[in-house]
Amino acid sequence: MRRKFVFKSILRGAAIALAAVLLVLGIVLALIDWNVLKRPIERMASAHSGRAVRIDGALQVHMWSWAPTVTFEGLTVGNPPWEAARPMAQVDRLFVQLKLLPLLKGDVILPRVELTRPRVYLHRDASGRANWTFANTKPTNAPAGPPPHLPVVRDFVIRDGALDVSDEILRLKVRGTVQAHEQAAADDPKAFRIEGQGTLNGKPFALHVAGGPLINLKPDEPYPFDLRVEAGDIRVASNGTVKKPFDLKRLALNVQANGGDLADLYYLTHLALPNTPPFELQARIERDVSKIKVSELAGRVGQSDLRGELNVDVSRKRPAVSGDLTSRQLRLADLAASLGTKRGAGAIEPAGSARGARSSKAPLPPDAPLFPDAHLEVNRVRAMDADVRFHARSIEAGSLPLKAVALHVRLDNGVLSLDPFAFELPQGRLSGTARIDARGARPHTRLDLRVKDIQLDQLKGRAPDAKPPLGGVVQAHAVLEGSGDSVHDFLSQASGTVTAILPHGEVRAAFAELTGINVARGVGLLLKGDQERTEVRCGIAEFGVQAGTMQAHNVVFDTENVRITGRGEIRLGPEELDLSIRGEPKKLRLARLRTPIDIRGHLRKPSIGLDIGKTLKQGAIATAIGAALAPIAAVIAFVDPGLAKDENCAALLGGNGRE
Repeated sequence: MRRKFVFKSILRGAAIALAAVLLVLGIVLALIDWNVLKRPIERMASAHSGRAVRIDGALQVHMWSWAPTVTFEGLTVGNPPWEAARPMAQVDRLFVQLKLLPLLKGDVILPRVELTRPRVYLHRDASGRANWTFANTKPTNAPAGPPPHLPVVRDFVIRDGALDVSDEILRLKVRGTVQAHEQAAADDPKAFRIEGQGTLNGKPFALHVAGGPLINLKPDEPYPFDLRVEAGDIRVASNGTVKKPFDLKRLALNVQANGGDLADLYYLTHLALPNTPPFELQARIERDVSKIKVSELAGRVGQSDLRGELNVDVSRKRPAVSGDLTSRQLRLADLAASLGTKRGAGAIEPAGSARGARSSKAPLPPDAPLFPDAHLEVNRVRAMDADVRFHARSIEAGSLPLKAVALHVRLDNGVLSLDPFAFELPQGRLSGTARIDARGARPHTRLDLRVKDIQLDQLKGRAPDAKPPLGGVVQAHAVLEGSGDSVHDFLSQASGTVTAILPHGEVRAAFAELTGINVARGVGLLLKGDQERTEVRCGIAEFGVQAGTMQAHNVVFDTENVRITGRGEIRLGPEELDLSIRGEPKKLRLARLRTPIDIRGHLRKPSIGLDIGKTLKQGAIATAIGAALAPIAAVIAFVDPGLAKDENCAALLGGNGRE
């Protein structure tokens, strides 16, 4: 009993002592001049943030409440040491109210925050260092810092705010204003607004963000907002929600975007998108911490429709994109821009675009480059990873009868590959792989292209009465390797082999119509009667490529009456032809003289003519034929080993086909 009495006495004494301490503490806190704590607070805040923090004005604290308040006057937050030219933030007056009870559950709820004349400067330099982040400031693929998770603010008031943004990676410079009123006005229901003007990649830029009053917000109820961005000829409009107020790691947006080129979105998204004709797209975008899902993607790029889904992982400094895209009706010309070709005619223009007022149908000059010469943006290629598949179900390709296209695009640490790509025809297939290594100072490319079982009868003009110049099934294989940051530069100094084989087929009168002179009779094909055709028993064209020049090694077409040979070269840099073809009769014909035919000029518009001066030298071609036929077995094996057993090509291989 005595022990129980002693224990109660101890508890009573402890309670009295604690109450006395709390009373004394309360009196001290009520009477203390908080300004004497400014310097310790500055030192603690500076050490924690790595930035100089100053309180130049008064510090006022009201503690006796379940929602105590703190007021800072003349608050300045400096920049990290590498950006010391100006402060990161300056606020004339900052008032913060905090609820104590929610802290027991780990929730930070601020019933009221007031900012008077805040001035914020945000800067990211070319190396990737940003003054607003505390992690991963090095330009590596280390984990990226998450978006800021701000506490819930029930009543947020901003008076005369100013925002200055400079991003050297995105080439963005913006100055704007920020206002957040307590209540919406009758003529303006959006009480929260951010308005910014500046430049993005040297083009005019404007930002508009608007939302309702930031009052009575709840942690589990989404906050809706509207967003508009104008950057050059790009227009982005969105209505979205912050799923949990001020938790910018979780957003949902419905986005509509249009512009002149998808690649220009790099400066808004930091994603290396391909060059395209004008586009109009819409999508649903949802962000959950470091995962971004782009769903319900639909719209048009040029005159082609596009739909699909994408996933973006931004957990590391180098974002990774994956997904599947499809097109029900692809216009082949709309793919040209992704290879570096200038924008073509017939593409849609975004509403209000100045480009739409100009005609894009001006004819190209005869010496205009055939191979695309736009340079690869290697910095963009190195800035992200990707694994995206694209499939088109039907193709509009002019007179080329394509029926499907499939691409698998991969981008891994600066190495871009198409592995594989395939173009399907009703009869035949063009497929292969391409790999561009952009990790070095100059991109290095390897192209492996195969043509399999393509029926030449498909390749004719669009006119109803058009006839194909050649018949038969062609096989081909090209392997090219070289350096260059454009298709033109790569081909200008590429090395490798290009080979095509026609195991059997026909030459028709339409072949002559393509040239403006009767090439078929010029080489002695002797087209037959009403059918006007002659059989090709085997045709082989092999070019060795060295330093951008295609040298004709074996060009032989064996027909029923004549063997046709070719020689010369194709210079891919200047895009020039210097070829000669001639026919050698298999039987003696004294009454007919075959004249060599020269093919010269620019690849886009070659000139074809008869070389009368070489007519008397035609007997010397027989020796050249024998020398050319020797390695043909190896040539056929390079394209398709099975062709060596073809009965028509076998005749050319064994005994040289002489009659």
